[in-house]
Amino acid sequence: MATERPYKSTVAVKLDAGVNSVTGNMIVKSCSLGKIAQDADKDKVMDVVGALIPVLDYPLAHVERTEVSILEN
Repeated sequence: MATERPYKSTVAVKLDAGVNSVTGNMIVKSCSLGKIAQDADKDKVMDVVGALIPVLDYPLAHVERTEVSILEN
């Protein structure tokens, strides 16, 4: 029977760096936070991101949380 174990959890903070004048698409810059606890509460993660926003160069576009697990037999 396969087992699953947490491997890593990250949060990518996506920032709105303006609009590409040629394509009209939003320019997205990113910064990442690693070593996020697997069971970290989503509201607390957003509180941390919110605390970082004032020191970043661009406004927040959205936040992506990625959790990776390893499957083993």
